[in-house]
Parts: sequence; structure tokens; C-alpha cells
Amino acid sequence: MTGRRSARAARPAAPTQANSLPRLLFSAAVFLLLFLPATLVVYWLAPARARVPILLVASYVFYLSWNPIYGLLLAASTVLNFAIARAIPGSQRPKTLLTVGVAVNLVVLGTFKYAGFFSEAGADLLSWLGIAQTGGYDGLSILLPLAISFFTFEMISVLVDVYRGDTRVGSFLTFATYKAYFPKLIAGPITRFRELAPQLAAPAPLSFERFQSGLALFTLGLAKKLVIADNLAIPANKAFADPAAHSPEYMALGVVAFGLQIFFDFSAYSDMARGASRMLGLELPVNFRFPYASSSPSEFWRRWHITLSRWLRDYVYIPLGGNRGGRLKTYRNLMITMTVGGLWHGAGLQFLVWGFLHGVFLAISHALRGRIRNPSELLHLLGGLITLTAVFFAWIFFRASSLGEALDVIDRLADLPDTVSAPQIAAALAAAGAFVLANRWLPRLEAPVRGLLAVPSTRAALLGSATAACWLAAMALSPSSLTPFVYFEF
Repeated sequence: MTGRRSARAARPAAPTQANSLPRLLFSAAVFLLLFLPATLVVYWLAPARARVPILLVASYVFYLSWNPIYGLLLAASTVLNFAIARAIPGSQRPKTLLTVGVAVNLVVLGTFKYAGFFSEAGADLLSWLGIAQTGGYDGLSILLPLAISFFTFEMISVLVDVYRGDTRVGSFLTFATYKAYFPKLIAGPITRFRELAPQLAAPAPLSFERFQSGLALFTLGLAKKLVIADNLAIPANKAFADPAAHSPEYMALGVVAFGLQIFFDFSAYSDMARGASRMLGLELPVNFRFPYASSSPSEFWRRWHITLSRWLRDYVYIPLGGNRGGRLKTYRNLMITMTVGGLWHGAGLQFLVWGFLHGVFLAISHALRGRIRNPSELLHLLGGLITLTAVFFAWIFFRASSLGEALDVIDRLADLPDTVSAPQIAAALAAAGAFVLANRWLPRLEAPVRGLLAVPSTRAALLGSATAACWLAAMALSPSSLTPFVYFEF
């Protein structure tokens, strides 16, 4: 590292294991060979009225395996938000209740996730003003509950939707299971209550086609995680561990590796969550649709982490005014929304910069929208290359453990023009163009694949062979050690 000062508490540490139970990581053997099969067997053998309680118990076992103390916060948050959600419709002051509920959720999130960051920042400010001496103060040390960002956003959405009259909260059992539902609990998709609650209230019967489809989707996610994401993590982690120790070319490789890693890692988790849920007869929303095929930042955020994008749109951007009130207010609203999105990911200046950059990208995209009618495929390709470059550049701030480290990476990349030749630059551009074109072409396969899967005689064979191939690839090509999912930090 260079002489820049890094934010010591910038990135939350991965959850620690404070108990003797094995953590139920989706890609761990204890989950694959014990927890998930046992849950599926008990769930489907039980009578329909017992299935939701079984899901609730399984979800708490899943969550408590990481740290039993987490369960207290999950249970307390569930009781509090249920009480407020039930009280809002009949209250004479529903807006006050909504404000209190949202404020409590944000205070809890802020206490656990940002207290250390702000206490350290305050100590640094006092030191800079000469009021206190500079020391080794690293901020408050507070245990960060797993998935607190995800379930906080879900609880806020419930309260707002109840206030708006878009949904009603019925039984406590359904509500508690919605909040703790283990497939989506740790890293999403961020699910609306009105999407999952009706399915919990009337559990679907066992369907071989749905179960087989869920197993194939889960296995695809497992292969993406173990075969692609975890192998890409090796050069990415090495590059970001010490930017000054690597050549500019290797640093660029590390940045590209992380950009690919985070997509395959996060989309793998979403696939596994949706697949496991489908095997239980429940559908979770799609979270990714070929985001690196995007020809603009606006399109990227319609394809990337879709459930977070719609949450930010519905509960931040539109309440701020959306695109009403002229261009300047629209740009302001975009900047605020994406800055909130950046801070949601972590307490650190690097996340603030990451969100700010995407706000700038979206403002530029909005300003250029509609200026070119019927753009050619070449313009789409050019837009895809520019968008891909901007997104991968912003990933530097997302991946870095501090703002200082991100700037160190950029410093190293700034030496690229002095170390690479014109043919190497041309080859890199050609590879990037081919990557964008491939991503734009892949969605065209969805229709014929769906057509084949619609034929009963071919569906079982295709899904079965695909599942077997993914399992074999995961066993043969995965690294020797498991890498936690990237979004477990948030």
C-alpha cells in the first residue's frame, strides 16, 4: 500500500462463527447433503397445514447456525414490525406509526452497521481539530448480524405497502416465515410481502416438474459458484490484497476478475435461492437478466440486482419525485437514490463513491436518452463497451476494503499506457466487444430452450442431463476451499 490512510472500519468483517454448529452455507456439504434434503423430505411428507411452521423452524435453524445471538434480533424485529403493520390500517395516525416503524428499522440498521464507522470518523475529526490525541481507536466493535440490510429493507417495504393499502398483514405465522424464509434470508432476492405471503398462506402441492426445475436451477447456481466465481476470486483477491506489489496488467486482470466474480457469485446465490424455494413449491422473483449485455447504465440497473433496483425505485426515487419536476430534480433524485444504494452496501467512503458514480452514470444515461432514434447494432455495441467499462471501474470501489485502497488500485492502473502495446490494447478491446456481443446474444436462447422444456418428453431428459453435468463440473473444477458469497457482507 502507498502512504494513503485507509478507513480502518470501512468494510464489515465476514460473520464470525461463535458456536460449535456448522454454518449452513449453500455450497457447504452440511447444507447440500443434510439440511436441504431433510427439510424437503419433512416438508413434503407433512400435512399442508404443518408446512409453514416447518419452514419457520427450518429457517431459524438455518439462521442460528451462523450465530445463535442473531436469532434474538430477528425475532424481536419480527414481533415489532408485525405489531406496527397490523396497527397501521386501523390507526387514526397511520403516518405517525409508519414513521416510527421505518425510523426504528433504520436506527437498528445504523447501530449495527454504521456505529463503528461514525464513531471512528468522529474520533478522527476530534483529532484533526486538536481536541483529542491521535491514537489507535478503531471505532465501536459491534457484532454485525447476518443479512440485516436485506431484512431491514423488506420490513420497510411491508410497512410502506401496508400504509399505501397495497397489502395487508394477516397471521403472525405467515409474517414470521416470510421474514425468516431461509432461501432468500441471507442475500435476497429482496422479496415483497405480497409476493410470498399468498404462497405461504396456500402452499402449492408437490409437482415433479416444478421440483425438477428447481433442482436444475439450484445445481446451475452451485456450479456457477464453485466452478466460476470461486476460481475468479483467486486472482481478484490476490490483486486487491496488495496493489503496489503487482504489475498494472495483473491489476487490470484482478479488476476484470472481480467484475466477473461478483456477477457469477451473486447470480449463483439467487439461482440457488430460487431453486431451493421452487423445490418447496414457492417462487421467488428473478434477480438477474444478463446485466453485462446492457447498452446503458439505465439498462444495467434494470438487469442487475433487480429486486434492489425496484426497491430503490419504489421507496426512494419515486417518493423523492422521480423524473417529475424537470431534469435537474431528476438528476438530484438519481444521485440521492444511488448514494443510498451505496451506503446500504456498507459503512465506508468507498461504498459512498461507488453509489455516487452510479448516480452520475444514470444521470448521463438519462440525459442522452431518446437523442438517437433507432440506434444501430454498432451503437448498441459501443454503448455496451462504455457501460461495461464504467461498471467495472466502479467495481474497484465496491471491492476495495477502503477508499485509500481503491485509489491505490487506480494509481496502479494509471500506469497501463506505459506498459501495454497497441496490439495488446486492440486485443483487449476485441475481447471486451466479443464479451458484450455474447451477452447480447445469449438471451435469444431463452425462447427455444423454453420451447424444448415445454415438451414433456424432452423436459426430464434435458433438466436431468443439465443437473448431472453441473454436479460433475462442481465436483471436478471447484477450488479446494469454499469462498463465502460476496453479498454475505451486506
